[in-house]
Amino acid sequence: MQELDRSRVTPDEIDSLGHLNVRFYLARVERANQKLMAALGLSEQVLDTQKALLRRIDTYCRFRREQFEGAELTVLGGALGTVGNQVRCYFEIRNPARDELAATFVNGTVLADKQSRKVITLPASVRQINEQYGVQIPDYAAPRSLTLDQPRTDIPLKYLLEKIGESSEFGMTGRREGTIEAKDCGPDGILRDDVELMFILFRRQIEAGADAKAFGPPVLRTDEGHRFGWAMLETRNIELARPKAGDDVLWIGADVNITEKSRQSRRWAFVKATGEMLSIHDSVGIAMDLDARKAIPISATIRSAMDKHYLPEFA
Repeated sequence: MQELDRSRVTPDEIDSLGHLNVRFYLARVERANQKLMAALGLSEQVLDTQKALLRRIDTYCRFRREQFEGAELTVLGGALGTVGNQVRCYFEIRNPARDELAATFVNGTVLADKQSRKVITLPASVRQINEQYGVQIPDYAAPRSLTLDQPRTDIPLKYLLEKIGESSEFGMTGRREGTIEAKDCGPDGILRDDVELMFILFRRQIEAGADAKAFGPPVLRTDEGHRFGWAMLETRNIELARPKAGDDVLWIGADVNITEKSRQSRRWAFVKATGEMLSIHDSVGIAMDLDARKAIPISATIRSAMDKHYLPEFA
């Protein structure tokens, strides 16, 4: 694997749980992905010539070790090959000073027309992955609870609205709503590719926590009063479409599997006015004692509240 990125964890990347936030793992992998795509023949110059852009439409993450402020992290990776018009790549983030694996990723990227945003055919040169950049997924990076299969995309918004009610507390389930602002869009009025749709969902919390380390998962209490939070073990985000400026977006989340210490959640995003599905986000989170830094059983009170948004038929 090639080293594609190296950076140090900064104070503003630490979230409410005291460790590197998920979106900053993704930022590192996105930089590595752009560099890898350029090495495979899709540099900015080539994209400008073809009036095309790159869209990362499938991102699977498996988190292994927490990372903290000051850690120097490297991103290694390579290309797995092409499936249809999608380039599949593998990346891993490592902490070389501690000789530990922080996280692994499997991404899918497509080439799209800059005007229409429609997927276009990959150049022949990109389909011929050479030995320098070709890799395979190591056994230790294989999905554990989630899969790389395609999830169902035929679930109508109306059905989910009937199943999932309003949610007042910040979390992984329930309903959320937000508006796509013009400042987050390009000249064409479409949400820019460097703006994660999930960021729009959590914008207010992230902005409020910019100076107070408040952004990130909520800090909760067990029935015994211990501080805990939901630490991510795996996530996968599949992008189906990009919203436009002024679109009201509905996010609807449900737990699809609950164990003694963990939850598997799925969150759908829709354009409210049309019912168009924009994305599907899966996550597996574990209840973590924030002082002992270890997994703990889900308390009875929390478990009872989770039952309101439990749809195991989608597991």
